[in-house]
Amino acid sequence: MTETAPRTVLVLGGGTRLPRALRAHGCHVVYGGTLAEFGTAHRDACDEALLLPDDDGDAWLDRVLALHKAVPFDRVVTVRERFLTTAARIRDALGLAGNPLRTVLLLKDKALMREVLKGTPGSPAVRAALLRTPDDLAGFAARAGLPVVLKPRDGSGSQGIRVLRSAADVERAARLVAETPDALLAEEFLDGPEYSVESFSRGGEHQVLAVTEKFTGDNAVEIGHVVPARIDAARHAALVSATRAFLDAIALTEGPAHTEIIVTPAGPRVVESHDRPGGDGIIDLVREVTGADVRDLLAAHTAGVQPPPPVPTAEAAATWFLTAPPGLVTEVTGWQAAATSPGVLQTDPGTAPGDTVPTLSSSEDRCGSLTALGTTPDEALERARAALAKVHITTQPVSGEETPAS
Repeated sequence: MTETAPRTVLVLGGGTRLPRALRAHGCHVVYGGTLAEFGTAHRDACDEALLLPDDDGDAWLDRVLALHKAVPFDRVVTVRERFLTTAARIRDALGLAGNPLRTVLLLKDKALMREVLKGTPGSPAVRAALLRTPDDLAGFAARAGLPVVLKPRDGSGSQGIRVLRSAADVERAARLVAETPDALLAEEFLDGPEYSVESFSRGGEHQVLAVTEKFTGDNAVEIGHVVPARIDAARHAALVSATRAFLDAIALTEGPAHTEIIVTPAGPRVVESHDRPGGDGIIDLVREVTGADVRDLLAAHTAGVQPPPPVPTAEAAATWFLTAPPGLVTEVTGWQAAATSPGVLQTDPGTAPGDTVPTLSSSEDRCGSLTALGTTPDEALERARAALAKVHITTQPVSGEETPAS
């Protein structure tokens, strides 16, 4: 009997869990990334490495196509946002299996996604308009009514999102539209609780792993998550149905997806989705509660083998993020007390004295996070919030007045 040759897999970006899992399944792993992110752990986790100075998609495509002649790739995968389009371009160029470039571009370009969903029967459509001129914004605001959400057409991590609540807000935003035509999208404001559905697809069949309940602060920046979401069976079914309809509409066929949904009085509406695992530590919450890590699922699927049986370690898990008033950080206290609080799994201090805290406008402006476990979602949330309340950041505003925050 002829022995099957191991699959050669190019992994673009990320840490070592996915490469290690692929090698455990017998794959020959080539890691692709930058020299700055390639460390000792990566050397031990892969068989070869392709390192380029930056993430330029054209350079990666040219280099991989050349390398493919010497080391033919069977699959190209990534769980990193910055490499999603590049991975799809390489797969299309080499004729490899995986989500096609069109699907990935639909997820990256929210304006294009909205156009596709608008013409799909039964899809959870959201009124939206790509803004080419300031008049486009004014016209959309008049049709949809205030408030209106303004966002980059290709953004992620809550970056650049603005909620326009008044005529003055629209007037100020119009100047931004004039400076960046075709770069911003206006959407109707969706009022309701927010969730994300974490899924993994195989052959166009979408397995829902978990539903995450999300909490937002200023400028729609996410400040907390809990798994499982505190919802009843009817809402869970509605969220699952909306997610599967959306993933079918964009023709996603395999791998992880992180689909963000707001439940309005008219039902669930998809805000956006990504063909990668959820960020902000959601991947860890899902693993603790369900036992399933999407990187392990992706490795098994890529290798063509069955994933190991999941082993949950908690009933519920929550992450809460620390925020502080803008200004120069003069003191940070309490992380040790927080780390030893009941149920705390891990802490991630993100701000130190001497740092500057900006106005909260994206995920990058948060000052750290803490994850806690519990027997119920309420207990996990209470533990995370109570522990993080022990952390205090003092900032010095320009005016010279100190403002403590927790």
